[in-house]
Amino acid sequence: MFFAALPFLLASALLAKGDSGVTTFNDYDSQGGVACSGFGSSNDQGNGIYAAALGDLSPLWTGPKCAGSIDGSKCNGSGGCNDCTGPSCAGEGQCGLCFSISCASSLDGETSGSCSGQSIVVKVIDACPSEHPENYCKTSQFGGNINPKECCEAPGVNAFDIATSARSALSSYQGNLNINIESISCP
Repeated sequence: MFFAALPFLLASALLAKGDSGVTTFNDYDSQGGVACSGFGSSNDQGNGIYAAALGDLSPLWTGPKCAGSIDGSKCNGSGGCNDCTGPSCAGEGQCGLCFSISCASSLDGETSGSCSGQSIVVKVIDACPSEHPENYCKTSQFGGNINPKECCEAPGVNAFDIATSARSALSSYQGNLNINIESISCP
């Protein structure tokens, strides 16, 4: 029994010390819904907690990957999509989990701005599916110009899409961020 639980215990111990990743920003208040049932589409999740989505290629992702397929015919050739219907993300294992997030640096190489030194708490209420046309159409493979890390398209990267209202608490950078991540209990 101990040996069966060893991989989980090691992964938990490593994350408890902290991990790294990237964040983009999303306005959940204007979004029609979220992947996690029982959670409202709101930037504010109460108690000073911000909404977040986790990329389904992230090492932190548990449960089945979002069910979809990459179809280049949905891409308009300049980073957008024609039929932006996304995949189903049933069984996302992180729904309702909280993470402490802090800024490590600018992901986009900005030199004007800085990290605030503050940490915020985010709650996973949504998914950022790699097989959603709004994500994969942004990459150069389909005519876009967005770094795959910034659209949940980079395997092995802990990608979070955090509420836009959290941006100023993390940094004065205008773009996306490299972040430090720690799994915590929700307040």
